[in-house]
Amino acid sequence: MSRSHRPDDETLFFSNYRWLYNEDLHRKVRTTPFDVEALENIACHAVGARRCISWSVLGEGGFNKVFLLTFDNDATAVVRLPSRAFGNVQLATASEVATMCYVRERYQPESTDTDRSLPPRVLAWSASHQNPAGTPYIILEYVPGVPLGARWYSLDFQGDDVGVAIVDLASFEWGLLHEPLSQNGAIYFATDVSEELRNRPLYPEPPSDDLRKRLSEKYRIGPTVDREWWRGDYARVDANRGPWPDMQTMIKSAAEFQLRAIDTVVDFSSPLVTSNSSDVPLLRRMLEICIRIAPLVVPNDPALTTPVLNHLDRSLANIIVEPEGHAYIRGVIDWQGTTVSPFFMQCGLPSAIRYEDDVITIPEDGSLPPWPEYFDQLSPEEQDVVRIHHRRACRHRLYNTAVVATDIPRLIALNQPHLSAVVNLPLMINRCAADGPRELRDLLIRIQLFWHEFSDSPCPIDFTLDEMAAHAKEAKDYKVWDAARERLLSEIRCRIDGAVHADRFEEAKEIMEKCRKEWNESEMKGPFPFYEGAHSYVLT
Repeated sequence: MSRSHRPDDETLFFSNYRWLYNEDLHRKVRTTPFDVEALENIACHAVGARRCISWSVLGEGGFNKVFLLTFDNDATAVVRLPSRAFGNVQLATASEVATMCYVRERYQPESTDTDRSLPPRVLAWSASHQNPAGTPYIILEYVPGVPLGARWYSLDFQGDDVGVAIVDLASFEWGLLHEPLSQNGAIYFATDVSEELRNRPLYPEPPSDDLRKRLSEKYRIGPTVDREWWRGDYARVDANRGPWPDMQTMIKSAAEFQLRAIDTVVDFSSPLVTSNSSDVPLLRRMLEICIRIAPLVVPNDPALTTPVLNHLDRSLANIIVEPEGHAYIRGVIDWQGTTVSPFFMQCGLPSAIRYEDDVITIPEDGSLPPWPEYFDQLSPEEQDVVRIHHRRACRHRLYNTAVVATDIPRLIALNQPHLSAVVNLPLMINRCAADGPRELRDLLIRIQLFWHEFSDSPCPIDFTLDEMAAHAKEAKDYKVWDAARERLLSEIRCRIDGAVHADRFEEAKEIMEKCRKEWNESEMKGPFPFYEGAHSYVLT
């Protein structure tokens, strides 16, 4: 039997990116060797084929490589291989598969065979390295179509062609956000969680309909698959990773997790870690504060804190639509890291819809975004660019007025004062040792300044005026440095971790060295960001 047409081992096993700094470390955590022939055999069995004809690379994200396989019976399948960079790939894979299967079973319309707005069908999977392929894998049905991002920025993409995508996305989110679940964590098959967790219900109330009765037997809530709880050496820390009954427990568990990590696994001498040993007293102080404020800052309204599921990354890349005409959503892909979390943490605008550029202003009163006063002075080409910005701003406004405004719990949640401070608290807690104390301190100072809007009890946060002034100076300097870094990323055309496509590496490296010579540390309020050993979010 002839061998399939496939890329070389370098393309199959290693990243197709190069890194401008810390390259050896990045490549190490993204290298995924596997038995190609064994995985082909598994895929052939899954689609009923005798042999695989070809492999092609569909894409590579921060934590996965994705291939498209074709077979001798004209079938196609997608193979997703997670990298160690994600953390606990065994749990992440088991939960990702269970989540996709749950969503398909729960929301597949009984009256039609359509798969619109659903995850792709899982054909085969393994969460273990102890399988013939030698790596965790997920084999999926291929979702035909194009990413929404391929159409979103076109001047021809307008009217009902856009409208159906927005309606489909709104319907998709509504179904997920308004299905209460029993705990905060992640979805698993009941057979993949401990006996103790199998005895806990999937839903807060016993279901009365046959479908949810079946689902309540098949699925359970287990530990979170949020990468921040499992990354690198942090995976070795003894911690309560869920499921949690409420957000207060989640915040308290995150703070206790970081306190143990500081004592056991954080290497404060490493240049990859932004904090240093002199920061430890402040880190401990802030984490103890987080434990004390946890029960006081979470909203009291149960409708806002009910555990619900939502896709982690509702981006233009993960929403697959029709390639022409009405952009009906054909499928939603990449469910890795999806969690069950409090409603008010899950109900923000999808990143696919959210407009955050400063070219067009979106009025707070819900009226249409105005055109810039300088529009008539622009060239035709520049006007086309602004038209795209205006359409994106209008889509953001439409989602807010036609979707969010008619969903009362969502509207209430998004109008909570200082919502972002509470939503981001678990993340900032889990990143404070690796990324430095600045962002967690910023959240806590914001909460301290507006404590009267959270609670009538005395404020447990005790930053002095001098500490706040010093923080404001540090934050101001960081803003200058971060803006300079953003300009640098744009000029080099690389990701924030220094990643570029391999075929651009030498060009990007030359631009980087030119920028390094021009960098003024005093003016930029900090060192040139790219150097061996520099802090990297993925590596810490």
